[in-house]
Amino acid sequence: MNYHIQEGQFDVPDDGRIDRSMNVLAMPDGSGTTLVVSRDALRTQETLPQFVTRQMNDLTRQVSQLKELSRGEVAIGSPMLDLRGIELATQFRQNGQALHQRQAVFLPSASSRNVLILTASSPLPFDAEGIAIWQRALASFQPRG
Repeated sequence: MNYHIQEGQFDVPDDGRIDRSMNVLAMPDGSGTTLVVSRDALRTQETLPQFVTRQMNDLTRQVSQLKELSRGEVAIGSPMLDLRGIELATQFRQNGQALHQRQAVFLPSASSRNVLILTASSPLPFDAEGIAIWQRALASFQPRG
């Protein structure tokens, strides 16, 4: 299969591999909001809400003082896509540092078992600029042809 990344593409075996790659978009000095796109796959018979619950349980074991601030449905991309996902707001400590996150977890198409996770992360609570970056990223999603 042709595996596409921002810089190009590779020919890799189409043998059932799961794409668990990550793209991290951060400011050079580490300030501001970092955006991370990660990938995973639903397990057999697993629904998206079950996937989110499983991932949150895993996160609880990996970080300290995890607080889930909100969880709800979110629209991804243009209204014409009718693409829905689950949005989470959390805060926790990792390696002694506070982190505030917003995540959107969604399937890029109705028939997909592959999960996309868009995460906005900041050491500070989200201000108006951080929320605007987050909302712009969600609204601008377009699935690849």
